Amino acid sequence: MIRSNIGTITFIPLLRITIVLFLLSCTTAYSQHVEHQSLYWLRYYSQITFSPAIQWNNEIDNRRFLNPDVENQLIINSHLHYSWKKWDVGGGLTFSWIFALRPELQYDFAIAEVRPFAEISNEQQIGKISLQNRIRFDNRFIQSDPEISVWEESFYLLRIRYRAQVNIPLKKDAEQVPKISLRLSDEIMFNTKENTFDQNRVDVTLDCHLNKHFSIEPGYVYLYQHRLRIEEYFSRNVLRFSVIHRISL
Repeated sequence: MIRSNIGTITFIPLLRITIVLFLLSCTTAYSQHVEHQSLYWLRYYSQITFSPAIQWNNEIDNRRFLNPDVENQLIINSHLHYSWKKWDVGGGLTFSWIFALRPELQYDFAIAEVRPFAEISNEQQIGKISLQNRIRFDNRFIQSDPEISVWEESFYLLRIRYRAQVNIPLKKDAEQVPKISLRLSDEIMFNTKENTFDQNRVDVTLDCHLNKHFSIEPGYVYLYQHRLRIEEYFSRNVLRFSVIHRISL
């Protein structure tokens, strides 16, 4: 009972802060140019478990515009995690290639980014609901010139991300293991230079466990993003479909 109260006290103020910051960012951007777009993201996510405490996650995320069907971004993640009680600490490397910011403007090149990152999260159980708070630090090395490799010349930016997430089990099997869960999250991101507000993401996902090795996750993401160095904003509606592959060693 005491743990539940602590989880509530920890989670609710942070969630309120996230909502307030999101509303403030929308108010600031009200008079600016906003580009409305529709996309779909296809994602493969593998979870390799070495022990109850150590897990290696790998992800391939292909992001495309709906109409016309044009490549927006390709992201590859690899990160190692260590869990202890209610805490999880992770770190890894992300590779990103942006091909087009607008579907009508296809580019002959891709802007590359190398992104070492570290994160820490805490999870609390309140009744049947799981609450998670996560902070991630993205060290972004963005390609400055399409003619020069990102490894030779880049623009550095530190991005700080906070995510509040709720996981609600909807259906369990005979052993009380969740088979279908609803996951709701809100993530807000800030930069340490250039435009301070980076973006806000609201995520609604249905987690469907097929068996002990595979899950599928259909979902919807609303993304509101301030373009780097430009007073323009993207308002994006995203349909996302993920395949989760669990491997135990």
